[in-house]
Amino acid sequence: MKHYSPILLFFIALIFISCRENMPVKKESAATDSLEHYMRLSHDSKFSQERQRGFSNKAYRIGIESKNDSLLYKGLYNKIEQDLQYNSDSSRYYLNKLKTLALKIKKEAPLGGYYYLYASYFLPINIDSSFAYYDRSKTEYLKANDSMRAGYSLLMMTDLQRISSDYYGAETTATAALACLKNSGEESYLVAVYNYLGVSYKQLFNYENALKYYRKAYQTAKDSLSKDVVMNNIALIYMDQKEYGKAIKILTKLVSKKNSDTDIEFKAKAIDNLGYSYFLLGDKRGSQYMLQALHLKDSIRDEFGSMASCLHLSEYYLHENPQLARKYAEKAYSLANKLKNTDDKLDAIKFLSKTSASKQESDKLFSEYTTLNDSIRIVRQKAKNQFAKIRYDSKQVEEESLKYQAENAENKLKAEKAKRRNELLLLTISFIVLVGILFYRLLKSRHEKEKFQEAYNTETRIAKKVHDELANDVYNAMTFASTQNLEKPEKKEALIHSLDSVYLRTRDISRENSPIELGENFPNQLKIMLSEYQNQSLNVLIKDIDSVDWIKVDENKKLVTYRVLQELMVNMKKHSQATLAVIDFSTVDKKIQIQYSDNGIGMPFGKTILKNGLQNVENRIKSIRGTLIFDIQTNRGVKLSFGYPV
Repeated sequence: MKHYSPILLFFIALIFISCRENMPVKKESAATDSLEHYMRLSHDSKFSQERQRGFSNKAYRIGIESKNDSLLYKGLYNKIEQDLQYNSDSSRYYLNKLKTLALKIKKEAPLGGYYYLYASYFLPINIDSSFAYYDRSKTEYLKANDSMRAGYSLLMMTDLQRISSDYYGAETTATAALACLKNSGEESYLVAVYNYLGVSYKQLFNYENALKYYRKAYQTAKDSLSKDVVMNNIALIYMDQKEYGKAIKILTKLVSKKNSDTDIEFKAKAIDNLGYSYFLLGDKRGSQYMLQALHLKDSIRDEFGSMASCLHLSEYYLHENPQLARKYAEKAYSLANKLKNTDDKLDAIKFLSKTSASKQESDKLFSEYTTLNDSIRIVRQKAKNQFAKIRYDSKQVEEESLKYQAENAENKLKAEKAKRRNELLLLTISFIVLVGILFYRLLKSRHEKEKFQEAYNTETRIAKKVHDELANDVYNAMTFASTQNLEKPEKKEALIHSLDSVYLRTRDISRENSPIELGENFPNQLKIMLSEYQNQSLNVLIKDIDSVDWIKVDENKKLVTYRVLQELMVNMKKHSQATLAVIDFSTVDKKIQIQYSDNGIGMPFGKTILKNGLQNVENRIKSIRGTLIFDIQTNRGVKLSFGYPV
């Protein structure tokens, strides 16, 4: 069974009040004070209906006497708005005059205002017509760049879809309204649109989004009553989710607030929802609150509210006191017929059938329930289809209008476009050529800089090696030769051994910086380079080097591979005191993986040292978008792996 409908009319009332002060025409700079004074008086609730309509007619006469179309429009708009509020028979006549005036002014905003009032005129007569005119109003306001009033027209369309249970359509329309209103600065507008979205999502059982938008409404609302209304709606969500404890916590606060006494209707609804929550939770206090709510509603003649309370009480007494349950169901049925509320009428029939005294009556009620339910479903489906058709037809008309305007504009612009096309083409070609030249020079400069830096780094590295590894030994050999008697065999042998060591290191430096064959012979050259580090005290194992398809590997990546392994072998030979080094090659998921390990003294446990050669290793691997991983858990030797995409 349905709970209370969320209190939407409250938000509509807030918007209606604020809309009165902002007529859909721009304020004129002269002869407006008197007219606006009487317009304000015509909406002042402290005056009687007759006085208010008198002020409205006075404002209209001032508009006529001003001979100013904009002022006349404002006065006439205000008069029609007042007539519609009090169901005046003259509304249609003045609406026709407003249309003529709006077409004369030849601006979209006045025409949007006319369609808006015309939609309001049809609101109690024909929902389809009302929806169509609100849609046209929205279109004209958007043409006039008046997104606030376009958004308000969309809000009214949303309400009509809600009334017709087109909740999917209402969600779409409310979202469009939000896009128009989010920067309007009108708090009541935003509260209403968030509330509509909450209602739509609730009816679609999307409780997460419903709570999201109700909370946005609560955060946006400034006055206490608006916040209370939203909290009541949030409580209804919790009731639908069977989280009655949360609902009771909210509703208890609402009922106990002093300011709720200023709105008896709202307080009665909150009390009824509180009682219904207690009932659903199995708490006997529920009946007390529901009876109290019914008493309050009857005292203020809130027939819609009384109908809902009777349904709640009928459900409450269904098993405990069937006769009393039937009494409340009959009252709800009577009110539903009077108010033409088919949803609550269905609920009333359901409870009447459960308390019927005979099978004949039960069958009759079931037949009525089925017929009414089918008719509701058909009517609502037709309404949904009709809303879609109205929006489609409106869109078609708008598109035809835009197409006509576009064709005229296109004819006027053809000559100008033809004139500028060649200029734009020439400018584009010139720009592309200029960018191409600049880009080529940038790449060339960067390449030359990289080559220079590489050459400089190589020269620096060679100079450092010559200085660190050879210069002192050469000097020592020269000193030895000049100070020792080389005729002695042992002295001569020592000099030869020293010179041989210098030669070997010179050859190593040359080899490290010599050109590399990067073609088909690359794997063999790589094997040779790695094998040359093997001697009597060091064994070098090379595994699965031929498993890699080196032909598919970019030359730059081959060069990096060669130099990285060379750096690792040099560092190993210098520092590790290893007796075994293993280099393992593999290809995994189109990525070359190379693992290096030795059994030397290693690095400090848990740390990696990236200095000199090892820093070069990291930089080289990064240059080919590769990754370098050290095994920092090993406590002896060095173990690392690096890889890069083929």
